[in-house]
Amino acid sequence: MTDKKILHDLGYLEKVLNMTCDTLLLINRDNICVDAIMKTNNPVLNPDTDVIGRNILSLLPQPTSTLIQREFEFCRQTGETSNLNYDLPTDEQMYYFKFVIHKFDAEHLLCQYRDITQRSNMKNRLKSALKAQLEVGKVAMIGHWTYDLQQREFTHNGYSNLRKRNLENPEKILLQELLAHVHPDDRNKMYAFLHNETSEYSTLEYRIKQADAPITYVRATKYAKRTENNGCIIDGFSQNVSDFIKNRNELEMVLAVVDNAPYSIFACHKNGAMAFANKACRLQNGLKEEEDISALKVFECLREFTTKEAWDLSVQKIISASGYYQYRCDTLYPEMDIIGSECSSLMIKNGNGEDIVWTIKRDISDQLRYEEQLLRSKEAAEESERLKSAFISNMNHEIRTPLSAIMGFGSIIAETPDPELRKEYGELLSANSNQLLRLITDVLEMSQMDAGKVRLKTADVSLKGILNELSLSFGSNEELPSIIFDIPDKEFVAQLDRGRVMQVLVNLINNSLKFTPPDGVIHVGYRLKEDYIEFYVKDNGVGIAKENQELIFKRFFKINSMDKGTGLGLAICKGIVEQMNGQLRVESELGQGATFRIILPIGNQI
Repeated sequence: MTDKKILHDLGYLEKVLNMTCDTLLLINRDNICVDAIMKTNNPVLNPDTDVIGRNILSLLPQPTSTLIQREFEFCRQTGETSNLNYDLPTDEQMYYFKFVIHKFDAEHLLCQYRDITQRSNMKNRLKSALKAQLEVGKVAMIGHWTYDLQQREFTHNGYSNLRKRNLENPEKILLQELLAHVHPDDRNKMYAFLHNETSEYSTLEYRIKQADAPITYVRATKYAKRTENNGCIIDGFSQNVSDFIKNRNELEMVLAVVDNAPYSIFACHKNGAMAFANKACRLQNGLKEEEDISALKVFECLREFTTKEAWDLSVQKIISASGYYQYRCDTLYPEMDIIGSECSSLMIKNGNGEDIVWTIKRDISDQLRYEEQLLRSKEAAEESERLKSAFISNMNHEIRTPLSAIMGFGSIIAETPDPELRKEYGELLSANSNQLLRLITDVLEMSQMDAGKVRLKTADVSLKGILNELSLSFGSNEELPSIIFDIPDKEFVAQLDRGRVMQVLVNLINNSLKFTPPDGVIHVGYRLKEDYIEFYVKDNGVGIAKENQELIFKRFFKINSMDKGTGLGLAICKGIVEQMNGQLRVESELGQGATFRIILPIGNQI
């Protein structure tokens, strides 16, 4: 026998059937199995199952047996072949099989049982995976697409949101139609993205704009290029990233606000490693805006923390305060005129669960200066109140003394017949009247200065004439210190208020007479400078201590409260000189006299 006749040799036919076919069952009209070749191995049909002489339908579970019985009748009546898949549930698992039914002859059916469990399970898993993929695509708003470069046609599946539709079935769209929905500013980028053949893998973010709908942000990624039907196909996927872009924009906006905030804001790890510093913080501490600070420690680059120990102590305070600690920082930033800051530090975990310390520093320099000014004003008010009380008490004494003398001598002088005695009493009466008048004049003068009613009248004045007049007014008196007027030979005329200059000089001379012993000397004169005149009254009296040299120009102040006077004389002098745009200064050492200098601009016009 030649090799060509082996498949036709009846002696080899059984061997061929055993090698190539599945389980075969020969069924009669009563559905009784009359012969079988058993190849399957499941709990229902296996080589140990005796199927010969048994109704095959009785071996199969419902509803599978009912379905197969219907196909038996169909094949017997029509003679056509049935080729369907069926379920075979068992206690172990679900089996799947294909049952092919042929009409063998008028009395019999030939049934071929083929196990397809593995293939069916794989198909079900694939189906489940595809369904899961579609659901994931819906949730993540991702869809797959292909683009035909020659036809310029998109085919996209799933939820790519290219046209804001949920696509479970593939849909085709021409590039021109797609670009009509793309934001005008992104169309050229989109076209270049699809037609750039040098880059197989790339990503593009673009915007979809449709009427009466908000802008949709889409991120497209192409990941492969292939040839199909002599054409070039690009594979990619797209995702709706509108929420991501919105969150990113909001985050960028928040970061921009933090970075440009007028407060110094910085963040660092617990070990002191810097994580963030906004513009104000960098400016205060001399850090460049573009400088990478991630390698720096907080105690290396910020003035507030000079050592690691100082930083560690600050961290402990924050932890002790349950993660939120407020304090005042007195670190100075002279170049920014900052003398103090109000700080708030809080500890927040980052995305990795690591504790990050954020600190916000607000400049409160103006507030501190205002508080300091209020404190000084309060102290000045309290001092003024004290001085006023002392003034009132002193005025009570100062006024009562001459007034009592005036009243007493006024009554006595009328009853005194002796002319010499009457003359002496008259002089005492006149002296006390002048003293009382001077007190009242000082008070009224200060009141007018406070009310801004003092007016200066400037005219051409001879400085030599002023000194000559003063020398005549203060004649020699053996009981008083000597007054020497340093009158220069050369005449000089300046525009001044003669009366006010005379008033100040008289007050200063009287003040020196009060504190200079009878054997002392007082010099009065002036010097011409480049652009100002300097009058001076110099004595060798008791002098003034350093700590009192500014206080003597304050109202109601007297070094010795028992001294005569209101304590207004020098304050009035200072006020008049300042209204003349000048300065009144004193130079003195205790026990070595004092020198008062009046500095007035030449040609001063008020």
